[in-house]
Amino acid sequence: MSKKKQVTFADIAEYTNFSKTTISRYFNHPDSLTLENQEKISQALDTLGYKKNKLAKVLANGKSEFIGIIVPNLYLHYYSEMLTQFLSSYRDYHYKFLVFVSEHGAEEEQQYIEELLSYQIEGLIVLSHTLPSEKLASYQIPVIAIEREAEYISSVNTDNYMGALQATSLLIRDKCDILIHINVNVNKSIPAYDRIRAFQATCEEYHIPYDICRFLIESIGIVLAIPVSVFISSIIMKLPSLKRSDKK
Repeated sequence: MSKKKQVTFADIAEYTNFSKTTISRYFNHPDSLTLENQEKISQALDTLGYKKNKLAKVLANGKSEFIGIIVPNLYLHYYSEMLTQFLSSYRDYHYKFLVFVSEHGAEEEQQYIEELLSYQIEGLIVLSHTLPSEKLASYQIPVIAIEREAEYISSVNTDNYMGALQATSLLIRDKCDILIHINVNVNKSIPAYDRIRAFQATCEEYHIPYDICRFLIESIGIVLAIPVSVFISSIIMKLPSLKRSDKK
């Protein structure tokens, strides 16, 4: 089966008796043509079976309509949900997304960004914490960071302090005797550090015993026989009462 020949501007010009310049104006500046001529060209496209050549458009105007995305993983619901929301924006804004999962350090992430730049991306969305914002800014493209250090680039963050304050207040209202915040080793320059600040400040304001852990709960050194609430970064859960025993 022979491959169907792709319809070119020359084919359209010959069919309509317009110049190739006129055909080009139809695609790039249609308002410069009369409605009658626009309709003639539109009908010719349907008759000839013309299909848009996105690559040619990119070469002509330098706009790829590609946005790069770097995420640290997809097994955490937060990142997979964020990616779903980005992809769903296509129907409104018509940008396409090239996605890389960066799990193995700065060198790998830089390779991914170089690959994205080779596709002439028009912007980059970064959810990972691997590269400093100063390095990201050096790529000379619009970069948006989400919930990460962003001194040299633009960023979108939630109100981490207020969220943690409300969550901690909820646990206190539920009469929990001890509150535990479990988190990774968050740098103070990262917006999520405000969750720790709000947790600590709220516990101290209400004189509630608390602990901030980087590991598992048992690292506290004691198993408690009183209601305990655990604040795992953005997750809240209440543990059942356990038999009290000192850890040896």
